[in-house]
Amino acid sequence: MAQPLIIYAVCFDISDDKVRRTIGKILLSYGDRVQESVFEIAVKTPRQLEQIIEKINRQLDATDKVRFYRLCANCRMYSHVLGEGHIADWPDSIIIC
Repeated sequence: MAQPLIIYAVCFDISDDKVRRTIGKILLSYGDRVQESVFEIAVKTPRQLEQIIEKINRQLDATDKVRFYRLCANCRMYSHVLGEGHIADWPDSIIIC
């Protein structure tokens, strides 16, 4: 049985353009950009999240900030978007054949 995905909102404040683009590319490989410096990502395991954090942490300097907020299914159900966009609709599981 496939494991349900774990969803996170990731936001950052990074001053260096090159580092900001690099972090954006890392996060885009796991989810969607929902604002300039905010992403919704999905991981399969806590270890996968640790690996993402390690990749990102190698790019950061002392003044950079990155936050990960876990989004439970119930919390996402009660989330709202004003303006353009939508709350990401991640499946509960993914089956790979």
